[in-house]
Amino acid sequence: MMNTPSLLSFRAFGIPIEIGTTALLLIGFLALSYGRAGSMGLVSGAVYGLVLLGSIFVHELGHALVGARLGLRPRRIVLHGFGGFCEYGRPPRPKEGVISSLAGPAAGLVLGALCFALYLGLGSSLPPHVEALLASAVFINIFWSVFNLLPMFPLDGGQVLWYGLRLRLAPARADRITRNVTVPVAILTAIAGYAAGFIFVPLICFFAIMRALRM
Repeated sequence: MMNTPSLLSFRAFGIPIEIGTTALLLIGFLALSYGRAGSMGLVSGAVYGLVLLGSIFVHELGHALVGARLGLRPRRIVLHGFGGFCEYGRPPRPKEGVISSLAGPAAGLVLGALCFALYLGLGSSLPPHVEALLASAVFINIFWSVFNLLPMFPLDGGQVLWYGLRLRLAPARADRITRNVTVPVAILTAIAGYAAGFIFVPLICFFAIMRALRM
């Protein structure tokens, strides 16, 4: 897990939420990137960063709330510039791990579907910049949720694979199979992401490979 200095702390559903300083850097980077279009671009970039951070929050809250129902005692949610994580009070058992890992992408897909319904119902009546942000919220939540379901450890799909294997196999064998699946999937995903212009995808894939090789 990534430890990052906390910028802001609050509680949601009784769960401590921490926003790291790198999250502010992410919003600032997006604001400056959009800011080339002028002051409105600067504001739009900052708002886009907040939408992104809010989407990650919903994703991690899905993990936390389902984890609480499973008795995993979520200690905190941390949001940072590279995503976020939910810290549990005890390690999940294999079946619990499969369920709690799926909860994050499920929460994101539900939020994406709600944003899409709003976009279809209200899009044409909204100001253009609000319509664009709503469309961005749809893309962020659907893309991030589907991306997280790839069998690439430590993404949620990789966690599902790992915990699912541990239902039947010894931990060492589950580790080996997860590693052998993660590395080629990460390489192919990095190539596809780079070709599509998503520069951050190869970076995530690189960290996934490094994490898998340490299993």
